[in-house]
Amino acid sequence: MERTLKTGDVFWVNLDPTIGDEIKKKRPVVVLNRGHEKHLRLALVVPITGWKKQWKENPFLVAVEPNNQNGLQKKSEIDCFQIRAISHVRFAGLIGKIADNQIVELKKAISLILNIDPEDCW
Repeated sequence: MERTLKTGDVFWVNLDPTIGDEIKKKRPVVVLNRGHEKHLRLALVVPITGWKKQWKENPFLVAVEPNNQNGLQKKSEIDCFQIRAISHVRFAGLIGKIADNQIVELKKAISLILNIDPEDCW
């Protein structure tokens, strides 16, 4: 992948193959870090999935309304519990970028999962 990844970018990626309850198939993800092109060519991402009413109070999910900036087509959730490192080879195409306030929400959700202070999240 030649494009520079940036925190908050939304890309299409292929997450297959997967096992068990891992989020599958081609779907959008949010880039958490730009990766380490010089060493591993991996980036940390969190997948985006369709919004479901029962998830409204889940602290590990960040709601995202579709708009021109993020390029999403429907109301969605960023599933912070499914954080993972993926190869740059999995990245297909840039969709958009989430808003800065949503990056703050991601930090809060990830800090809950990892039991750390949100300021310690990248």
